[in-house]
Amino acid sequence: MTESAIDGRHRRARFGVESLVVRVADGDFPTVVNSGYTVKITHGGSAPPFQYLGRTQGPPVPGAVTVIEPHEVVSCLDQDKAAADGQAIVQLMFLDADLMPVGTNRPRFHEVTYPDRSLFNGIAALHRGLAHGEDELDLESSLIRLLTVLLARHADAPGAASPTLRPRALRQVREMLHSQLNSNIKLDDLAAVAGCSKRHLIRSFRQAYGVPPHHYRTLLRLARAKSMLAAGRSVAETAAELGYCDQSQLNRHFRREFGMSAGGYARTVR
Repeated sequence: MTESAIDGRHRRARFGVESLVVRVADGDFPTVVNSGYTVKITHGGSAPPFQYLGRTQGPPVPGAVTVIEPHEVVSCLDQDKAAADGQAIVQLMFLDADLMPVGTNRPRFHEVTYPDRSLFNGIAALHRGLAHGEDELDLESSLIRLLTVLLARHADAPGAASPTLRPRALRQVREMLHSQLNSNIKLDDLAAVAGCSKRHLIRSFRQAYGVPPHHYRTLLRLARAKSMLAAGRSVAETAAELGYCDQSQLNRHFRREFGMSAGGYARTVR
């Protein structure tokens, strides 16, 4: 891997892939929810453990590929960041969910990390190609080939159950947050759907998904905002469509989670 391939910038490809490179020493591991799949590999050391599916996931072994499913919360505790190998470099690809269909069903990955050296090498080569601006037809063909390998080796059969069985009431709350992303939903509304007190809902939702409902909605909005900005929508349009009071509120949330404004993010991915 060459230095020019690890400059830490976002890059957006027209075929539904955003790549990101993070030096562990920079400590840039915000809490996120992504609308598509995240595929992650680590070079030169170990990345910090992270919180996912309600539990701590240990750092992957060398040559392993980590897969994060859509709309799941991923976070990293401060003490885990401090204990990680500062020499490590993490390469991530954020993939539109429709890039990985299996019939009419979304593929499921019941494990989080898969030791697979050949797949690891292929993903690393794709990152290099994206960084160097290689021919898009070649890059997209390589992506499709790698995703086919990933699905064939590691995805469960179509229609397999979710890797986490969460209470139906909490799933209904999450579905409401997804379906009314731009609405001014009140905690009373969510508690009514869950059939419990507001205090119990906040505690139970955090235990199941890693963050309380209001933070989950913010992360959903930011994931949608990233897609809209990358597609060329303005910050003002994005803020209005997602139910923000104004674009300054969207910018505050962006800076808090990603360390940059929404406009700054848009400039890096276009």
